[in-house]
Amino acid sequence: MLANSAELFKFTRLTLIWLTIIFGSVWGACFVVGVLIPTLLLHLGENEIFALLAQICQYLTPVIAILVFIPINAMFMVLVERRGLALFTVRMGPNRVGPDGLLQTAADAVKLLFKEDIIPTGADAWLFTLAPIIFFAPSIFGSIPLLAAITGNNDLFAITNLPTGIFFIIAASSVPVVGIVMGGWASNNKYSLVGGLRSAAQAISYEIPLVLSLVTICYLNQSLNVVEIASRQTGGFLNWNIFGGGALNGLDKYFNALINGSSNANDILQAYYPSNQWILTVIAIAGLVVSTIIAFFMYITAACAEVNRIPFDLPEAESELVSGYNTEYSGIKFAIFFLAEFTNLFIVSSIATIMFLGAGNNPIPQFLIDYLFKNVTFIPQTINAITQALSPLINQIHLINPITFWSVVWMIVKTYSLVFFAVLVRGTLPRFKIDQLMDFGWKRLIPLSLLVFFIVIFAKGVINTNV
Repeated sequence: MLANSAELFKFTRLTLIWLTIIFGSVWGACFVVGVLIPTLLLHLGENEIFALLAQICQYLTPVIAILVFIPINAMFMVLVERRGLALFTVRMGPNRVGPDGLLQTAADAVKLLFKEDIIPTGADAWLFTLAPIIFFAPSIFGSIPLLAAITGNNDLFAITNLPTGIFFIIAASSVPVVGIVMGGWASNNKYSLVGGLRSAAQAISYEIPLVLSLVTICYLNQSLNVVEIASRQTGGFLNWNIFGGGALNGLDKYFNALINGSSNANDILQAYYPSNQWILTVIAIAGLVVSTIIAFFMYITAACAEVNRIPFDLPEAESELVSGYNTEYSGIKFAIFFLAEFTNLFIVSSIATIMFLGAGNNPIPQFLIDYLFKNVTFIPQTINAITQALSPLINQIHLINPITFWSVVWMIVKTYSLVFFAVLVRGTLPRFKIDQLMDFGWKRLIPLSLLVFFIVIFAKGVINTNV
């Protein structure tokens, strides 16, 4: 127990160091490309060419952020998975390269890049090379609409705020399976081909409940814009989409009024939940909350299947198919497959955070903050004093936008919690058989997702939720 506690401390320390490296690198790249270079160009003169170049740099900032983030984050997630699985099974995990194994995955990445690139005899060289690119490309362009929601719609990322952002993301998420099937067929290997065909069947089966769970939340918010969906979950966990996307907003306002000593607390409750319809209203609210919680877990389940995570890793299934669709891949091509898998896990976790868990909004309701600090005033006063003292410096050098900073912090906490949950599932559950996987998708998840969608439509109509 004591040894495992020491490993947990090391794991926490490695996580904080890697997160600092990741987001420090991303922030530095965005600051240089989006702020520093445009400022220098504009100071060189009022020439239209300089202004155009400055504008191009600002437009390129989201792309630079993704290109810097994806490889470093993938190395971190591999380390999290290996050390996390070691914790769950009371082992040491990688701890030789760098302090406590800090640089193990970086060394693995360098090793993969320098390995020989082999194309099997009889393989279709063109499709064999194209497959990992098709598998990885959606990880880049599919995550672009998320940047605006993650950063609190920061000016540098406002260009990524698409009116139909979630539709764009869903469309992009359907492309990687083409790369898997292509790689399996082009490898001229029966195990790879079976893995590719399994992936196609699995994607068709689980994409339906995944999309229906997201469509349910879009209907709840009457929007396809991820920034708008995120903004409607402000105010704490009672306003998260997982709790009906505002169905409990009346309780939130009621508790705020009570804590602040307002005399119209009961009037607020009556306005949201009329007493003459309270039975039907309570039933509708309960149905909406339960349905959205079920939709959340359906999304998590279907997303694990879409990104081939255990217990849905039938396309790889080492005990049956050696390594499935990527059996014949080596070197940088294998690294691209590996990179895309962990990036896709992060993306589906980010989508879950934005659509269900309040995105980058503070999860603590205001009434709880008011209650906690009601008699302890020196804490908020100290925070306000520090903020006021630093605000001139922040505004002068455009170092950090406080809204963006806290939005990213909460996104990190929520998203990596879901990633860690996926690692826990891998260390806990056995793999499905192929018939069990297909039955679970078609006979359980799809009917349940349709039922949840219709319940949400009915419940929203009854309580007329203002979301």
